[in-house]
Amino acid sequence: MGVTDPNFVERLKDSGNSAAVLIADDDPAIRLVLRHRLEADGYRVEEAIDSGAALAALRTNRFDVALLDIIMPGSGGLEVLSTAHAEALRSLIIVITAASTMNNAVEAMKRGAHDYLTKPFANLDLVAAAVKRAVEVASQAADLDRLKDEVNRQLVGGEIIGRSPAMQEVYKLIGRVVTNDATVLLSGESGTGKELVARAIHFKSARWRSPFVAVNCSAIPQGLLESELFGHERGSFTGATERRAGKFEMADQGTIFLDEIGDLPIELQPKLLRVLQEREFNRVGSVETLKLKARVIAATNQDLETLVAARKFREDLYFRLRVIPIQMPALRERREDIAELTDYFVGKASQEMGARATTISPEARAKLASYNWPGNVRELENNVMRAALLAPGSTIRGEDIELTRPGAAAASNSSASDSGTLSEIISGRIATWFDAPGGEEPRDLYHRLVAEIERPLVELALKRSGGNQVRAARMLGLNRNTLRKKITDHKIILTKYPAE
Repeated sequence: MGVTDPNFVERLKDSGNSAAVLIADDDPAIRLVLRHRLEADGYRVEEAIDSGAALAALRTNRFDVALLDIIMPGSGGLEVLSTAHAEALRSLIIVITAASTMNNAVEAMKRGAHDYLTKPFANLDLVAAAVKRAVEVASQAADLDRLKDEVNRQLVGGEIIGRSPAMQEVYKLIGRVVTNDATVLLSGESGTGKELVARAIHFKSARWRSPFVAVNCSAIPQGLLESELFGHERGSFTGATERRAGKFEMADQGTIFLDEIGDLPIELQPKLLRVLQEREFNRVGSVETLKLKARVIAATNQDLETLVAARKFREDLYFRLRVIPIQMPALRERREDIAELTDYFVGKASQEMGARATTISPEARAKLASYNWPGNVRELENNVMRAALLAPGSTIRGEDIELTRPGAAAASNSSASDSGTLSEIISGRIATWFDAPGGEEPRDLYHRLVAEIERPLVELALKRSGGNQVRAARMLGLNRNTLRKKITDHKIILTKYPAE
């Protein structure tokens, strides 16, 4: 009795998008009989005759299922299987082999095979049944991925837009941190998207089904912040009429996002430090110890190193938070993303708010590109959304863009002066040095300029390298001894840039 499900076959044929199967075997007779049997069930079939061709085909991610022979010319099926598993290629792989030893079966499953079949095939219907099961599993996995992506888009609260080198570095760091639970410190000016990145880290990690709990440390009255974070017991203070769980407890196995961490009162900082060190906390008025299960992500638009130097932020807490630092670039540092962000916000205004405008004129784009955006992406979004809603036609014109932020004119002028080449900017800045008081001829300008540029350059390299002097020297094109001399000459404090 055959196992082919006519309804299943018709669904495949009628869908116009039938599952794709790769047959990788060096025996043309095997490939022929498998192709005929699987095509009869409506699958799209392609073939590979050796290990190299099989791996190249799998890397295209076109196939839902692959039938992979163990013994083939080249590195062999098991090596292809290992590589496919390591690279997280999407195809489910069914190993087929005439060498049906226990070791082969165990090794194939250890290396990530979905199933294991032996040759010769006594009944091709059994092969078809195995492929059908694999296709259904692949379809369910794809549906789950689509569901997760849809949930992510809805819960993250927006998309992270930008293809600039600065944003590519941010994406790389997000990709690295979603696979672990290390504490993350997001730094950057207001409006750069720190919470968006925090949500992306959460919803792209294994914690995505658990809560994402955000706390703005500057928005909660100081007297209530401890209770808000850690919870309280009934009667622990005036007004505490019942037990209440705090944000750390509510986050459970999800993520707690501590925004504006630089505003955390100094008296609460030791308690947060203990939470991060011991992974436990107590409700206010309770002796019961609760375990911290959530991941901690903090964010600040302040320079925490300056706060540490001013004794307004604990140094030990700073280092506990800064396990993985992510610096969010200001919009003026990634101007190449303004056009893409603008198009995204115009589309958002049209789809979500019914704005008539769906395009933007070159004049309006030029106006947006020349502004310095002190409010960063958030300010750009507000301006574009307002222009899209108020524009009289379907195109946003230059006059529809109103940069009404206080100090906008000064910011725009600053932007214009900063939009030239580096040599033009430097030339403009040092021109005033030639106008010495009393008409005296300036002296030692070369060393003065080198001193002014060299120190911030070295400090920035140390900051970007996490205090790793070898990496900093490589960034600067210096050898390490030269870098050490410049650190000494400029009296740079290395403790500001702790080594990774």
